[in-house]
Amino acid sequence: MNLLKRAWLIVAIMMLPITGAFAIDRLLLAPACPDCHAERTAHLPLFDRTEGASQDGLVRIRANGMTFRARVAGSENVSGDGVILLHGFPETSIMWEPLLKKLGKAGYRAIAFDQRGYSPGARPQMQSEYTKGKLANDVIAIADAAGFRKFHVIGHDFGGAIAWTVADRHPDRVLSLTSLSMPHPLALADALSKPSPQWPASSYVLFYRFPVLPELAMGFDRAALLSQWKWQKHPKNQVEEYREVFGEPGAIHAALNWYRAFDFRSLDPVGKIRPPTLFIWGEEDGAFSRAAANETANYMDGAYRLRTVNAGHNLLLEAPKIVTSEVLAHLKSARAVSERWVAALDKTPETDGSPCDQTPPKCLIIQLSPQGQTFRIRNQCKDTYQGIVRVSCSGWAPDAAVEYRFSLGAKAEMAQESTGLTNGTCYFRHRLCAKAPARPKHSAATFFPFLQ
Repeated sequence: MNLLKRAWLIVAIMMLPITGAFAIDRLLLAPACPDCHAERTAHLPLFDRTEGASQDGLVRIRANGMTFRARVAGSENVSGDGVILLHGFPETSIMWEPLLKKLGKAGYRAIAFDQRGYSPGARPQMQSEYTKGKLANDVIAIADAAGFRKFHVIGHDFGGAIAWTVADRHPDRVLSLTSLSMPHPLALADALSKPSPQWPASSYVLFYRFPVLPELAMGFDRAALLSQWKWQKHPKNQVEEYREVFGEPGAIHAALNWYRAFDFRSLDPVGKIRPPTLFIWGEEDGAFSRAAANETANYMDGAYRLRTVNAGHNLLLEAPKIVTSEVLAHLKSARAVSERWVAALDKTPETDGSPCDQTPPKCLIIQLSPQGQTFRIRNQCKDTYQGIVRVSCSGWAPDAAVEYRFSLGAKAEMAQESTGLTNGTCYFRHRLCAKAPARPKHSAATFFPFLQ
């Protein structure tokens, strides 16, 4: 019994600084109106999906048994495609405002909502309420509430992880996928499964998974730490909203539950993606390494394009013109490219019993420039690999595509470049095969393009 008392005494002494910090924060540093954000949200108009109703701006949307705070643009575009935008951590839908305006002007109906944990009316406390499946279901519920039978989904950071999940679980609902910064979840898991630059880049997640301490550190003085750590380059109006949201009791805890509940390599992982996909990655991204970005191509089963930019993690802040133009081009071409791909696959189903696509070789890196002028495959391993890469561009005739059939030797690379061509927006779909039989007489790569 004395031993138990001593143990409790040690725990109590260790908790004194934490308790003191919490008391100071709540009694002295908390905002004068800690629930003002929730009160203002409660007075926002409910979203009206009536045809012809113009309701751009801030609204509330009831979906999945909760109420989400959202920003709407292009509501008058009755015949326009729907677009749903998903923010990351630690942000809200305000991060999408510059792109929302462009989407509305381009004829789309766009909705960016504060996701589960960020919206005051959608903030369950239990960690089990923040699994990727439940977060993805919120997106589908928002689409249903908005009347989007099919829609484009765009995500940044952790919102990108949910976008990948939605595209995998609901390919019949997704017209296209765009992920900013965030690689495919399994590609990120692959990069973390071996020594790579992704290890130090992801080390912050270990801190997020600690109990209590991250909430105290990041919530102290209305998220003062986050202001210096995460929001230094953000506009003043964004920082003001973020501090309002994370100054509310329970908001930081709910946002951190995403990291505590999300398992990248789970029993129910995110699989191969079929909807046309654009992945934009910053070469100076401190959270996601090149290794994870390159691995993403191994988890594509549809039209795919990787666009690298000279920027860091906050792509919409650091490279707004590039991101906006790339996203608009992707949304415009995705439907035609998707229909073209489905038709081609229906004509030539891949059921020849080959080992292709069963175990994607992690050694191969495929790169295609946005307009298709440069195509390159690199083999980083000592084995020989073979396969087919199919390229299609929006500027070509409806049924036109190029297939590159290759057999790559150890540490080999092949490339094709063209100049003076206007191809529009280009994507590729690969069929990478298992290790090919050794070919001692042909150590150099063979490269046979042909037009269909």
